[in-house]
Amino acid sequence: MPTKPEFLSPCDGDVLNDRDGVRREGALYVRMRLALPDAGEITVMGVFAVREGDVLVAEVPLYGYRNSVTAHNTATGEETRITLFYLPTMEKVYRLSSDDNILFLAELNADPARYKSIFDHPYLSIYKEAHDLYGAKVHLNLFYETDETALSLFSGDRPYFNLSMMSDRYKDEFRRNADWLRLAFHSRSEFPPSPYRDADFDTVLRDAAMVNREIIRFAGEECLGNTTTVHYGAANREGIRALRTLGYRSLTGYFIRDRHGRPSVAYYVDGELLDHIEGRDAFYDTAEDIFFARIDTVLNLRTNAENLQILRDTVSDPHRGG
Repeated sequence: MPTKPEFLSPCDGDVLNDRDGVRREGALYVRMRLALPDAGEITVMGVFAVREGDVLVAEVPLYGYRNSVTAHNTATGEETRITLFYLPTMEKVYRLSSDDNILFLAELNADPARYKSIFDHPYLSIYKEAHDLYGAKVHLNLFYETDETALSLFSGDRPYFNLSMMSDRYKDEFRRNADWLRLAFHSRSEFPPSPYRDADFDTVLRDAAMVNREIIRFAGEECLGNTTTVHYGAANREGIRALRTLGYRSLTGYFIRDRHGRPSVAYYVDGELLDHIEGRDAFYDTAEDIFFARIDTVLNLRTNAENLQILRDTVSDPHRGG
């Protein structure tokens, strides 16, 4: 007979915002839903859970970023503990990110007479405009090098380039804009696809460390982000642990299933956890100490009207609208 408390919602690792509860007295009060035990009464942080239909409910306060919440069966002494994260600032904010970046750096490096400022380059100038007009925070994920397969897809000749060849002449300008423009690791190169799906710890550590080292050298440590989207959003737990070793704290992805029912841009996440994350803004895997955040839309795959409708629908969802 199950008597150990079972949380139904929120779940261990959920990241909550103000619409997940009610703010009062300096805390976010959240309704905890638990399964009915076969015996005993349940308290959550000392609050007795009351029956509502087929579940138990207790409203408890969350005060800080990381909250350890314990449910206790008063009859058996059994306990269940979950960790919840409360981010009051994660409400009606956005981040604009771009993957597969390296060519703009090669062009800046090759023509300093033309590009006196990094924002003389048309690719960066539009991000600067988005920041100046709308306060956009911009995050660019970088390849370490251009590979032969990728270069062959261009109509004109492009020389080989890697980040170690990038001049540091723009370092001060990158640093001055680090409050809104960040750079991070994406992959060693564009090909092959999903390079880290089955990669070991040392491979991911080596490639990410190379990119991080060069970002710090030519753009300053201030510009190095602690968030990224790994190429194709595919990496196993070993790869994620390598990124955590280098200081990466969060990963963005789709966390959905493709038309064949397979996880899409979801790293190692599958099963019920994938379905759960799909319905939320963010989730913290407490076992791996990594933060997952949902990508709401990919601008270049849809029309403006389609993107706007997706964002309107997302904003209206209390669990996705942060």
